[in-house]
Amino acid sequence: MDKNKLIADVLGDKSEDNFSLKDYSFDRRYAYISMVASLAWSDGSIDERERAILEEITMELGEDIQVVLMTIINETKDFDIVNFNKWVGKITGMKMKVSLMADLLLTAFADSIYMQAENFYMKYVSGKLGINFNLYQKIFRIVHKYMEEVQAQKEKEELEKTYLESEKNTGIIHRFVNSIIN
Repeated sequence: MDKNKLIADVLGDKSEDNFSLKDYSFDRRYAYISMVASLAWSDGSIDERERAILEEITMELGEDIQVVLMTIINETKDFDIVNFNKWVGKITGMKMKVSLMADLLLTAFADSIYMQAENFYMKYVSGKLGINFNLYQKIFRIVHKYMEEVQAQKEKEELEKTYLESEKNTGIIHRFVNSIIN
């Protein structure tokens, strides 16, 4: 997902400012990924898709965060309100908040099921970050549309793969039938 475009669309800021999570301090980036990992744990486990998203986000955050991802995943398994409040305090600036909400939603949608626990966490986080309902809905709609496009692309690729495999198999079957007939 193009975060610069997302941020520009959500905030109505069409400037060409390049947003990069790497520009923030280690503590702020650590808090950012900790909040996403905490959401991933909200259903009791982190599956492969959620782990892949966490790894993708850490690539945006920088090598120093990539190195500590497993530590963060282990630390966030049990929700700790003290840590959560500390993390929220480090997420400042509307661009960082919009980016975080988008990453939280991408993680929540990773398994194609938006669970009640994830919904509760998202609403709680948005309130703590000072993101109003309209802004939350705008981010939600954009991320949801993006996820639908990703899903449609996956389905198209799977269909094309199945078609190519059936063509290949048809060729084999055709040659087999011809060999029997002849």
